[in-house]
Amino acid sequence: MIEMKCPTCGVAGRVPKDKLNTRLVCRKCMGVFHLTSTGRAVKGEPPQPAAAAKKAKEDRKSAQSAFGLDLSLDVPPWMSRLFGPVFSPRVLAVAGAVLLLVGGYYLVSLIRGESLEERTGKLARAAVIGDLGTLLELTATGTGDDMIKWYTAVRPQCDQFKGLLRTPEPPVEVKINKEDTSAGTAEVVARINADVQGLQPASTSPGAPPSPYSTARSIELPLMLTSEGMGGWMLDGKRTLEAVPKKPAAGTNRSPAPGG
Repeated sequence: MIEMKCPTCGVAGRVPKDKLNTRLVCRKCMGVFHLTSTGRAVKGEPPQPAAAAKKAKEDRKSAQSAFGLDLSLDVPPWMSRLFGPVFSPRVLAVAGAVLLLVGGYYLVSLIRGESLEERTGKLARAAVIGDLGTLLELTATGTGDDMIKWYTAVRPQCDQFKGLLRTPEPPVEVKINKEDTSAGTAEVVARINADVQGLQPASTSPGAPPSPYSTARSIELPLMLTSEGMGGWMLDGKRTLEAVPKKPAAGTNRSPAPGG
């Protein structure tokens, strides 16, 4: 046992030798002190062991290297014990993973939040202006080839109407003919309106043919969509191709020959 006195209040006591350089608390004044290797009582916390000090230094260097944090400030021991674990590599890695998960969930929420009307409007505008990349991106899995055939079939009509547009974001009216939420399918008609305000015919001379601006003010595109979970509503290329109005075969509109 080591005879000693509390460095704060002076009360005498005895301490086992194995308590050197450990945290001690006076039972009378509750002051914190420690005994040095020579047995002298000193106020305050004992110094950190060499191994613990080395590990803390390595943790600070790792955090500083990864995140550019300067943790080399001289702070009180109690602050180091309180905030030191916060900047350990393991805690920082967990925090980074949580941020990635939150960001991914937010992104998925944005995608899932696009309504049927909004997705239909985006598809219709892409078809009219010839944005094949957007159409491919928003086409249901396994129906890309059919979507290309549909795109080719409606291209002449869209190209003619495209010349009337005054904005790359023309207004679209969406009519939902059928929506089956359990099957995840929808049949809609997108009516794209041209901004014709202020347009004048190219010629106003007597006998000139009427301007297309006065008649072709909108087009309608029947679209079939299917829900692909997190991807939201996607264009069903196969069913949309089947919905394209079929042209009458040559000769089907001929009048019967007289006396036939």
